[in-house]
Amino acid sequence: MGVPETPEPIDWRSDPYWRGRRLSPAELLIHDVRIEAWRPDSETSHVTPILEAKEILSSTLLPNLGDRDHLRESWENESLHPSLESMSTTRQEQLQLSGLISEYGWMNCLRSWRAQKSVEDLGNSCKCRWIHISSMDAQYIEGSLLALSDWTHNPTRIVQAFRQLQDTVYQNERFSKHGRYFTPFCQPLLDSSRGPVLISLPFLDWTVEGDTPPLRFQIHPRERFQSTRSSSHLLRSILQYYYRLEDTRDREHNQVFAKHKPWLTDRNLDLKVRRWYGHYPTRLNVDELWILVVDDRHIVTFSSNQSWKSRWPPLQLASRIVEVSFRSIRNTYFTSEEKQEYTARTHAIACMNGAMGILHRSFWSDITLCLTDRYAGYLGHLQYRLHRSPNTRLVMELLQVQEELNIVLRIMQQQLDLVEELQDIWRPSDDGDADQQSVKYRRRSFASSTYSPVQAPLNLPQPLRATYRQLSNIRPQDPMSQLLESLRRELMDLQDLRDNSDRLVNRTIQLVNIRLEDHGKAILVFTIVTIIFLPLSFVSSFFGMNVSDIRNLDRNQGLFWIVACTVTAGVVGLSIFLAFYGGAIMERFLTYKESQRMPVGRSKPDGSRKMNDQKPGNGMTNFQVLDIARVQDV
Repeated sequence: MGVPETPEPIDWRSDPYWRGRRLSPAELLIHDVRIEAWRPDSETSHVTPILEAKEILSSTLLPNLGDRDHLRESWENESLHPSLESMSTTRQEQLQLSGLISEYGWMNCLRSWRAQKSVEDLGNSCKCRWIHISSMDAQYIEGSLLALSDWTHNPTRIVQAFRQLQDTVYQNERFSKHGRYFTPFCQPLLDSSRGPVLISLPFLDWTVEGDTPPLRFQIHPRERFQSTRSSSHLLRSILQYYYRLEDTRDREHNQVFAKHKPWLTDRNLDLKVRRWYGHYPTRLNVDELWILVVDDRHIVTFSSNQSWKSRWPPLQLASRIVEVSFRSIRNTYFTSEEKQEYTARTHAIACMNGAMGILHRSFWSDITLCLTDRYAGYLGHLQYRLHRSPNTRLVMELLQVQEELNIVLRIMQQQLDLVEELQDIWRPSDDGDADQQSVKYRRRSFASSTYSPVQAPLNLPQPLRATYRQLSNIRPQDPMSQLLESLRRELMDLQDLRDNSDRLVNRTIQLVNIRLEDHGKAILVFTIVTIIFLPLSFVSSFFGMNVSDIRNLDRNQGLFWIVACTVTAGVVGLSIFLAFYGGAIMERFLTYKESQRMPVGRSKPDGSRKMNDQKPGNGMTNFQVLDIARVQDV
């Protein structure tokens, strides 16, 4: 028997139906979370069930794609009940809905209609179906919501969710010099806690030297597959994230990730970095993760896919969610004493865990060059330089590190606030037992302090942080609580680094001031000598000029000393006067000049008003004309 041949990949672009569409099945990454049969127990020969995230290849979707136009035809034939007129009263909204369903309606055949209950449930049933789109465009969210919703049950609520989605996008989308972006938010699209939810989460990532590794799923409306510009919401550095209207290119090379290179002195670390990442990390960026929870069994995620997304698959965002965060959460699915159900909301927590944990050791203990270690190593290097030779340049480098830490802490605080808000949104649902368990755990964790159980770790004093770390090692069963605890531990570690940077800045300034005090004494001596002997040198040079023979003068040496002492006293007195009163004189002069340029009708500093008889056109500005008209109206 011969070895079966591997089927050739399907050329989706050869089909005119897919050639003109913004999304095709080849540009989607689909996973089904299913209960799989694990190896049998050696003693009881009982098969152990376990959750697995299985990738669905696009070639296996061909049977389902035969019904790709069902939703569009139902919409055009008005077979949906109630009618289109009752769901949407405006013609513009009806045309918009029709356009989105015509473009993305084929995704409705990707729905999993049956929920898996046990290992024996086979076929197209699953616990949860996860679709990942490697591009960030607001229209993709709208199309996914309409296409993946169940139109056979209460379609009016789907239109209501669509309206809320548009309003949410309009309110939270911002524009800056570095492209569009979403403010961090989580918004239910319906009143029910089980309804659709849209989440926008910023997370930290980094880039590497060299060319970006080839990406499997990268799309653009015009440039299509393998595009270098795959998103309308562009990736930004941490400085571009904070200074949204400034050009920060001249400062990007001063980032800690660009200046601090610990692998130069560590051979083992150099081998690990090159094996895991392909190139050396160079810059810290801020990416966004959009999560659309359609219902309990369907979730769609969106990411820009513009950063390096390592050559090693588990370090890519989608692979990391499957290989790290999902496995960490699913391990407690069967071991928990309380009955739990893996839904799309649980997988949303896994996606947030994978995005926020890319650079944090509390989420993944085996990560190389985590964020805290990078900043701690660089601060240690600066502290060594501080003891060797303190200077003002070292102060500026410490302030740059402090600025980056403040931006990182701000992003992580936004993440923490968003997760806590999402926990409050989903609390009234069937997760009530887990939430009560989380509250009990928090009370147990803070039993030794006088602070509120819901207080953020950033507000905890320094002595209580160690106690919090010790008590937080008790990992709760609730995945949301696990996410919060991991994020809080990272927050406290970075907070400690920022406090350490504050102390280093103060200590450096003190040492620099001590050195400047010695320099000031030398400068004072030099200044006194200069002020005394410079006028004497000037007078000596003046009287030494050969205007006439000095031997023919009828004056004695007393004339020289009279002139020299007078000029010296005058120079010293004028210098002291300008040093103490020069600033006040300059301020009075600028105030006088400003009052002379004051427009017509404005009040002077003394309370009077300056009027001018000039007519418009005789050197008078439009603002002066408007001021005259306003005074006449009064």
